[in-house]
Amino acid sequence: MTPLFLKATARNPWSLGGVFLPLLLAWAFLGRGEGVGLVGVYAGLALLLPPLVLALALPLLASRGEWGLLLGLPFPPGQAFLQGALGVFLGLLGPVVLGLLLASGVLGLRGAGVFWLLASGVGLLGFWMGVAALVAALTLEERRALGLGFGLYGLLTVLYGPLVVALALRLKDYPLEGLLTLALLSNPVELHRVGLLASLEAPVLTGPLGYLVAERLGPWGPWLGLGYLLGVGVGLGLLGGLLFARRDR
Repeated sequence: MTPLFLKATARNPWSLGGVFLPLLLAWAFLGRGEGVGLVGVYAGLALLLPPLVLALALPLLASRGEWGLLLGLPFPPGQAFLQGALGVFLGLLGPVVLGLLLASGVLGLRGAGVFWLLASGVGLLGFWMGVAALVAALTLEERRALGLGFGLYGLLTVLYGPLVVALALRLKDYPLEGLLTLALLSNPVELHRVGLLASLEAPVLTGPLGYLVAERLGPWGPWLGLGYLLGVGVGLGLLGGLLFARRDR
């Protein structure tokens, strides 16, 4: 299943967006320092990469008719689904890694900077592939999957910051560390972003979440954030495979 879905993804011309998005973002942050450039590219990808991943992955993974044909082959359903999700991930991985390498060159990153940009981009891709796999397994219908997937994208990416700030202002007279910790754990993408900011000491406003990461996690913030980002992505994907295997087909 993996080669089949990999080819289907790689043949889609929109997959080349994985090359151009990091490159264009790097040009936007050119000349602003390595730390700001690195975190700026990651933050931009957190906003722009998920729609590309969802738009390419969900029509493939949530097609009930296609799975009805493919599951005629001698593969356990859950294993077949996970192999398909892995194929989509690998089909997007090549363009994204190429784009991140080109972005590193544009920004003039060296050593640790290149590593963190690559690792952060791959972690972001892995997280949203996990979301796509779970959403596809829950719905097995392309339109519903796209609607639910983009709804989660809007909640975690567009509305997340304003909601956290609004709650912090509303509850300013109460201890907020518990709320902020819960907010961080609910969004691995944001946890990794503020962890990067705190460790690089980039001159960018991080807000209350950045303060919490700097105080609680210290120099381990980026590593813990990256591990959490990848771990949640893998966990969501495995949960999607389990749900797919248990669905009535």
